[in-house]
Amino acid sequence: MRILMIRHGDPDYVNDTLTEKGWREAALLADTAKDLRLGDCYVSPLGRAADTASCSLKITGKTAKTMDWLQEFPVKVDIN
Repeated sequence: MRILMIRHGDPDYVNDTLTEKGWREAALLADTAKDLRLGDCYVSPLGRAADTASCSLKITGKTAKTMDWLQEFPVKVDIN
């Protein structure tokens, strides 16, 4: 089994999407994705994640299941 975790492209946090640079990054990822033999795909419900995935999904003909638990969440870290 192989698991690939891909972080979203450069984000526009205010509008929950990608910046112009982020869309270019997503397009470059899609060029690579067509050669990865992707299996099942999952995506966070956040717009920036879905937008990043959309380019790769389109070029591979795949669809992704949205999983709420993939959304970022606040974490408390106690270094003591």
